[in-house]
Amino acid sequence: MSNIKWGTAFFLLFFISNFSNGQVEKETETSRYQGMNVGSETRILDSRINDKHYKLYVNLPKSYETNTDRKYPVLYALDGQYDFASIVSIQGSLRYDRRSPELIIIGVSYAGENPDYETLRANDMTPTVIPQIKNSGDAEKFTAVFRDEIIPFIDKEYRTQTENRTLTGTSLAGLYTHYALFKANDLFHNFVICNPSYWYDNGHAFALERDYSKNNDSLNANVFLVSGSMDGSVSLHHEMAEQIASRKYKGLHFESSISEGTGHSGAKAEGYTKGMLHSFKRRDIGLSEPQLQPYTGTYRFAPGNEVSLIIHEGQLAIARLGNQMNLPIYALTEDSFCLQGGYNMFEFTKNDTGSVTRLTLEVGPDNVVSLEKVK
Repeated sequence: MSNIKWGTAFFLLFFISNFSNGQVEKETETSRYQGMNVGSETRILDSRINDKHYKLYVNLPKSYETNTDRKYPVLYALDGQYDFASIVSIQGSLRYDRRSPELIIIGVSYAGENPDYETLRANDMTPTVIPQIKNSGDAEKFTAVFRDEIIPFIDKEYRTQTENRTLTGTSLAGLYTHYALFKANDLFHNFVICNPSYWYDNGHAFALERDYSKNNDSLNANVFLVSGSMDGSVSLHHEMAEQIASRKYKGLHFESSISEGTGHSGAKAEGYTKGMLHSFKRRDIGLSEPQLQPYTGTYRFAPGNEVSLIIHEGQLAIARLGNQMNLPIYALTEDSFCLQGGYNMFEFTKNDTGSVTRLTLEVGPDNVVSLEKVK
């Protein structure tokens, strides 16, 4: 199957547009979503488990107020004090390109007057106690905070998809994200692990994975591991990638990537971008040709402006669009499809006899067109 870039969707837009015109306090803005503002709400959660005060930055999707029956996936960004704004920006760009669904984004940080971020995060995000880091080793307790306080609170307060959660983190937060992959994979489904501190406690992360593999041959998760090529621990990245890949866990979609020319912090922009792409990638389920055949044919927007759908290499495809051929259409279910694995609307209408009569698709942000099937 051809590797077609998402830019094709915007060519389609151009093509068609030529012929159409715990204890919680709350601080809230007048509107939950205002243009490109970073953060809709800020929530303060006082944990009864570890007596810490967490600040939760909340970014709600644009449609949250209008689509009141809809539930949304949730992305939890560790080190929210550092990374929340950039993750919101990156996800917004991916959403514009329809490479990401709309999300609720939660930045997990610390509240209080002048919080000591480094001490607090070192305590929460490390799995064992080491003498080099004071008050280290409370990852298990932090997981309990997530399980029993943060996630239940977010699920109660917002319309969330409880089966679709993402966790992101860099450095010690990347180490914790790795920890959660093997200790809390019932809580999260996508894991973006950026420049993780695999050096910690003589490579404890390697033993953690080994222990998991002794009793498990499956790991139902999407995992993206990324490090900067100039990071001091890049060799440990390669070692861990090989170790995880060698298990061949059932249900695991694992990808390892090196961000060339970046270091410990600079890899985050590329890492979070590719990590979200990996996490939210939609996969074709592989319908048979007889199942796909009813959707083939010619769809007309206006006289002389038609799109032909064919079966190409066992997959539904747009035969030709401009100078590009055989653009893949992914089958998500027997009745649900998407263009090139994106999150643009792509819907077929059937009549009472079950025959396909119309194709409705989103060809750009908030630009939906309808094409009649003519043959």
